[in-house]
Amino acid sequence: MFPVRQIAALVALALAAAMAAPHTAQAQLAAQHDSAARVATRTNRLPLPASRPLRFTTSEVTWASVDLSPDGSTIVFDLLGDLYALPIAGGSATRLTDGPGWDQQPRYSPDGKRLTFVSDRNGAKNVWIANADGTGARALTRSDRTGFTSPMFSDDGQYVIATRAGQLWMYHVDGG
Repeated sequence: MFPVRQIAALVALALAAAMAAPHTAQAQLAAQHDSAARVATRTNRLPLPASRPLRFTTSEVTWASVDLSPDGSTIVFDLLGDLYALPIAGGSATRLTDGPGWDQQPRYSPDGKRLTFVSDRNGAKNVWIANADGTGARALTRSDRTGFTSPMFSDDGQYVIATRAGQLWMYHVDGG
């Protein structure tokens, strides 16, 4: 295992995110004049259609949730509502999730084959499970009001434990 200081140093070097406020303001102004957004507003349909991609390059991130794979080879982290994986040796991050839902707080299963995370893709902050590459995502909880935070797998990988309204809740990975 890596000492905590080494992991913190690796994470600090490996992760990054910084978007300047003026660029955000310009993007919001352009979206106000977006015909696809106006149509979606008139029809009251969600999610809003994306009319153009946002591309950015970064070398830093703040306020990210980070986890190290059990074999110590990969870091998973959240950035601007999507999940990414990054080799511990460095290199390019791979996006694991995308879309209008805000994905956050990823954690590896003990065998490293799955991730659990919090997402609002179904309207509220619920616990989700996906394969470690981001595929096969499915909701584990179905709350429509009180959101979940800080999900993690049990040591045997059969349960996910998360915080909800100041209490710990435990769910079997197959439901029930």
